[in-house]
Amino acid sequence: MYKSFLDDLKSKSFDKKKHPNAYSKSFADIDDQSFDRITDEDRKEVSWSSQYDPVTRSPFAKDVIHLHSLLDALLASKNFDRAERILGAIYPLLSNPESFIFTLNEYLKLWALEDTTTLDDVEASLSKFTTKFPATRLNDRTYAILLTKYMSTNTPYIDYISKFTVQKTRQIFTHIDIIGTEGLMEIFKHPEISESHVPNDFIHLFKQVRGELVQDVPQYFTQDLQAPTIEKDSEDLKPVDSFGLKIIRHTLLGLKEETGSGEFEAILKDLEKDLNGHLLHNASETPMSSKRDYFQLYKTLKTQEQKDKFNEALDLFNEARQRQLEIRGVDGAKEKWKHEFEEMQKRGGISLNKGLNAQLFKWYSEFLPYVEEEIKQCQNILLGTIDKEGLSAEELKVIKEREFYAPYLVLVPPQKMCVVTILELLKLTSTGGIDNGMRAARALISVGKAIELEYRSQALVNTEKKVYSKKLKTTNQWKKLLRKKKNVILDSTTNQPNDWSYTVYAKIGAVLVSLLKHVAKVPVKGIDPTTGKSITGSQPAIHHTYKYSNGQKLGVFIIHKEVVKQLAGKSFSNCVQPQLLPMLVPPRPWNSYNDGGYLFSQTQLVRIKDSVETSAYLKAASEMGNLDEIYQGLNVLGNTAWTVNRRVLDVITKHWNTGKEFLDIPPIIEEPNLPKAIPLDAEPNEKFEYQKKVRQAINDAASAKSQRCDTNYKLEIARGFLGEKLFFPHNVDFRGRAYPLSPHFNHLGNDLTRSLFLFWEGKEIGENGLRWLKIHLANVFGIDKAPLAKRVEFVNENLENIFQSAQNPYDPQAWWLKGEKPWQVLSVCFELNEAYKMSDPTKFVSHIPVHQDGTCNGLQHYAALGGDIEGARQVNLLPADKPQDVYSFVASLVQKRIDSEAEEGNKYALFLQDKITRKVVKQTVMTNVYGVTFVGAAAQIKKQLDHHFTKDMEEDVVDYARYLTLHVFASVRELFEGAHHIQDWLGESAKRISKSVRIDYEDSQVANKPNHLSSVIWTTPLGLPCVQPYRVAKNQLIKTNLQDISISDPFGTSQVDARKQQAAFPPNFVHSLDATHMLMTSRSCGEKGLSFAAVHDSYWTHASDVDIMNAEIRNQFVNLHKSNLINQVRDEFEKRYKDCLQVILIPGDHELAKKIKDIRRNIVKSLGRALTVADEIYLEKKRLQLLGSSDPSVVQTGKEMITTVSITEGYNVEELTVSSASSKAFQILVPLKFPEVPERGDLDVELVKESDYFFS
Repeated sequence: MYKSFLDDLKSKSFDKKKHPNAYSKSFADIDDQSFDRITDEDRKEVSWSSQYDPVTRSPFAKDVIHLHSLLDALLASKNFDRAERILGAIYPLLSNPESFIFTLNEYLKLWALEDTTTLDDVEASLSKFTTKFPATRLNDRTYAILLTKYMSTNTPYIDYISKFTVQKTRQIFTHIDIIGTEGLMEIFKHPEISESHVPNDFIHLFKQVRGELVQDVPQYFTQDLQAPTIEKDSEDLKPVDSFGLKIIRHTLLGLKEETGSGEFEAILKDLEKDLNGHLLHNASETPMSSKRDYFQLYKTLKTQEQKDKFNEALDLFNEARQRQLEIRGVDGAKEKWKHEFEEMQKRGGISLNKGLNAQLFKWYSEFLPYVEEEIKQCQNILLGTIDKEGLSAEELKVIKEREFYAPYLVLVPPQKMCVVTILELLKLTSTGGIDNGMRAARALISVGKAIELEYRSQALVNTEKKVYSKKLKTTNQWKKLLRKKKNVILDSTTNQPNDWSYTVYAKIGAVLVSLLKHVAKVPVKGIDPTTGKSITGSQPAIHHTYKYSNGQKLGVFIIHKEVVKQLAGKSFSNCVQPQLLPMLVPPRPWNSYNDGGYLFSQTQLVRIKDSVETSAYLKAASEMGNLDEIYQGLNVLGNTAWTVNRRVLDVITKHWNTGKEFLDIPPIIEEPNLPKAIPLDAEPNEKFEYQKKVRQAINDAASAKSQRCDTNYKLEIARGFLGEKLFFPHNVDFRGRAYPLSPHFNHLGNDLTRSLFLFWEGKEIGENGLRWLKIHLANVFGIDKAPLAKRVEFVNENLENIFQSAQNPYDPQAWWLKGEKPWQVLSVCFELNEAYKMSDPTKFVSHIPVHQDGTCNGLQHYAALGGDIEGARQVNLLPADKPQDVYSFVASLVQKRIDSEAEEGNKYALFLQDKITRKVVKQTVMTNVYGVTFVGAAAQIKKQLDHHFTKDMEEDVVDYARYLTLHVFASVRELFEGAHHIQDWLGESAKRISKSVRIDYEDSQVANKPNHLSSVIWTTPLGLPCVQPYRVAKNQLIKTNLQDISISDPFGTSQVDARKQQAAFPPNFVHSLDATHMLMTSRSCGEKGLSFAAVHDSYWTHASDVDIMNAEIRNQFVNLHKSNLINQVRDEFEKRYKDCLQVILIPGDHELAKKIKDIRRNIVKSLGRALTVADEIYLEKKRLQLLGSSDPSVVQTGKEMITTVSITEGYNVEELTVSSASSKAFQILVPLKFPEVPERGDLDVELVKESDYFFS
């Protein structure tokens, strides 16, 4: 048998067959025969990092996704003939042809329901398709499409339904996005349909149709259902509308009667106006003070019943406004610009100084005709009406380029595309990371993505229209049901990913940006050098150029400084991109890896940049039901209702409008404050210093401008949401750390941003809550190292200062300004001042989030993992009378070491002896746990030592910093010995995995070089698969009309980046634990009815609930660490990477090396050619297959077979390993083994429950 394997090897070719690709082709170059020669062997799926995980990938995944996106685009624009060709191209590429029915249904859903398509056409096509694509099996969605066609052509449908079993009928009826609510209502009226045919979720609808239910208008309002006019002069509202306007009106009228508040009447008067307006882009038309403040109104309500009624009405009202926010945001921005443009024209001309919005409308108006013309050209290409006869080579090249993006560009109305492009570029000017501009590649791709998001949102709305019916009386309940089951609206397209490719993004972005660049001008004034007179002219607003960054040439867009000046100026610019804002209603709950978050855009559970492998593992985990606890934790975070702190915003706005620097508000800097010029003949040293100061001044001005733009963006969103109830949908990074989906304004921001948030719900503070509010104030003031009682005492001693701060926050000597986090100090001052105005402050209803922060949380997890008792004590895992300070403790350990060496006369120790402080070591201790390198740590310590040295002692300070870094590392290791052994184990395991060789993967291109293809993958205790996405990028060049763009190809099977995999695993593993702890706490706090929020290791709730939250923080930490997590990871690694090999080096003169050389020589003789690594792996794979046989004789053959790998059994190869520097190093392959797991210390993690300072 061994000989037969060698014979196979002689004839075996490791060369891979070349196949035609689809991903680089336009629709015009693809037909239904493009891939007919693909065989079953070609389609065979391969595993990602391990053959033992149920996660595989198709060799044609990239092609199939591109074809699906093309199909989706062609169907949306009703190019059915071309779409049918794409169908034919997709089928032969599918690894699982049975899944083709999902794709076919997408085609049928749109084509079959066209008025011009007859029922006979549909039935004939189905017959044709099932013959042409033999693996196709019609499913209940196909039958739903046919049923709908029966109904739309007035063909008797009940006979068709009666062909199916009752269970099958129920499944067909679930496809409400096909049949529509009104279709279902018609079916439910038919006497032959009984309740047994109806899906459980739709029983309510069935009963309503049969007249068995009354409408769900609230019982507490009993007046005539055609709601009465409130005042004679107010216009009657339209009685009912599909989202339940009637219910809102009834609720508000009821509350008006109960409370006697005229505010409810005012809302009723403006209900439709508010509903049709846009939250952000209407905000600046009226002063901030006159914006509707729902929060203040809510606070006036006395009883819980009134609050419940108001919340119900507001949620329903906001459901419709959320729709406007997500869908019509672009229209709102355009109308705002137009309004200001027209107002300015009336006043005699456009001036950029007086308002950016009018200028934007001018750009928009000139941009639009070019975009319309481009779309017209694309439509002509799709219709095939362009005559190519006689066209020049250049013209044909333009058509060829247009063919690639034409199907996508026609999907969004030109008006919306223009606004989205302008807003996206303005957003990137604020957040793009380049002085006065942005990287061109990032900008083009961002514009392309924003256009896709607009298209997807619009498509979801069109589907939604079918699901909601104006005939429904019970709109409210129906809406609630469908909101939970939003995936019926997302429909089953999620079975087939159809995201646009980066090539499409880049090409669409390039077309739109180049057209905008052509028309966008800025009016400028100057002096004519010949006449000396003032003249006006215009300059391009967007300039495309190149910059060098880290030796790399980058294309950048520079935005004209006059535009940047407006974005960073005093006034709010009203240029917020209306995508990905906070929500007005609770997010769609997570229930799948790609279903949750915003109502009208699809989001992935894990935010991943170009890691198809992560998506594959995530999808598999979701389908196995492993992610439910992750969903629950995120849903609690998403359901926490917030509002904007008006009083703090007022103070910020007042300081912002001065244009001067104040705390972390940067100043307006028109021009850099350059130093005074020096003489031309100045000394070289003086010139060097001068140039350094000039560079610093330019950098400072650019930094202030950039920060001001960014802060402006945040404040503008805060201003738009003032008085509103808002929510933040969350998702996670690949380690499980949660982040809000709204990137620009959320509670993860800096001190200024965090101070702007209050919980919507208030809770009576109580005695304990008042204590915690005071502790919170001490914490944000900077008194967070003292015992809790001392913190309370500090606040009590400063009550008068606190009241003065709240009553006169603008006093330049105000006490709140002295705090470490002054804006958050001010927000608590306002809260305490209100509480103490009451005769009993414990009765005060508090809305402020109180924070409980971990002590160097990474070290807390490491101490628990390693069982280090002293380390645990220093990070407050153990009970103590006062909080321990790990940084001061490490500083004391370092001091001991330095003192000891100073006694021996060490010059470094003598100099540093009196310079060791907490501050010097803090950053290095904090980052040590997250894998900071020695070089990085030395740079941190150098920064702290710099002021002890003169400028000419640069080299000396580096030496002293390195010396001190060695002692800091040694001290941390001494304190957290067990943790460091675990850190070493994690790093070594990652090194072995990333250097391992898979025996199930063959690739000819590197036949004599091992393939390192396995990422480090582990599963968190909540079931999230964490896939480290570090691979050596395979770059793909995209040519656009502006510049070539190089992007990494996420589908390329590239080698892992072993260095990054190893360095990142220990910190990533600990991050995955702190993320797990947070989500476990979130879930348990949600179950106890708490409002809960978190910023990684800082957990927030109401003051009155801090004790409950604290108990949960500790309980969940104990639950997490009571089992040996490192043993679990080791077991998981051994299963996942079973049968992998690793490359090691041993001495060439060792007995084992000689045996392997003999085996290799014998194989070479048999093959008659040189032996490659691929040959050795092939033979070992065959041996393992024999050993895995159920036939004992075959197993025996496997045992007798000797390979270069099997011969290593019985040797302790780890003891033989030498470094690559050894002159006699000899490379061999051995089975992958993991090191022994370090012993755990004696820490009893249960003691955490008794520690007051674990989180405080």
